[in-house]
Amino acid sequence: MLLLLSLLLAAPVSADQAKQIVPRADLSSLTDLQRETFLQVATDVFDYAGCQDTLAKCLAAGVKDPHALRMAELVKQFAREGFSSSTIVQVVEKYYASFDPRQRIKLRSDNCGVLGKGPISIVEFSDYQCPHCAAAVQPLHDLVLEQRKGKVRLCSKHFPFPQHPRARIAAACAEYARTKGKFWPLHGLIFAHQEELDDKDLQQYAREAGLDGEEMLKQVYAGKFDEIVEKHIREGKAAGVESTPTLFIDGRINLLPLRSEYLVFTIDDELQWQKEKGWKFEAGKKVAKGR
Repeated sequence: MLLLLSLLLAAPVSADQAKQIVPRADLSSLTDLQRETFLQVATDVFDYAGCQDTLAKCLAAGVKDPHALRMAELVKQFAREGFSSSTIVQVVEKYYASFDPRQRIKLRSDNCGVLGKGPISIVEFSDYQCPHCAAAVQPLHDLVLEQRKGKVRLCSKHFPFPQHPRARIAAACAEYARTKGKFWPLHGLIFAHQEELDDKDLQQYAREAGLDGEEMLKQVYAGKFDEIVEKHIREGKAAGVESTPTLFIDGRINLLPLRSEYLVFTIDDELQWQKEKGWKFEAGKKVAKGR
């Protein structure tokens, strides 16, 4: 088996060859080179639960561990996107280690704009002039309002960077909107026009959201919302936030790309973690509380 594996990993791997090594994994949708990457990862990375061995061995015939199948789907997605085997191993190991309760950060989720309802709380630190934050708006809304509706709620917190001169003013405007029950309409408008955040622009977005733009700026420049914005910044810094958007899922930092398929994947993992109170090993004989 080891000799066959070493020979295969020296060249692109066909679907039939991969089936001999990891019979429980369906790699037919991958290219030969992507299968090669998958197998390199599978023979190196340790299964975070279940059979407690390398992923490749946990995907052998006769093994019942369902966690290995989910882990395989994550590795497949990374391989499909062209990541190197060493990068995938590093990301996957960090991802599963982040479920350890000792790695989780306690964050408030009641001093922010909240979207959706559910047992899982996502706390997002963002900057209104950050393009990556703008790109994350739709996937997060789809997750909370459609894909996992009733399972997760989103708490939006401010983390404006000094190099973005209008981000802090925009954050204060969003806080004004929150006091009027209009946080999400203004939040969406600001991100949709993040290159146009002068006072007159913000007043216009406020009007479109059903707010008094002049009163909003009057309160903003009087410093009424400075403390809440500063509080969010302090929370973020204490949690180790260095870039935006940064997400914490029930205190667990999100280490996967901020795209729909990965968000759904990690929420489902979180739901399973909470259901099992850790990762249960094969046959339910033991519970993993973290590696």
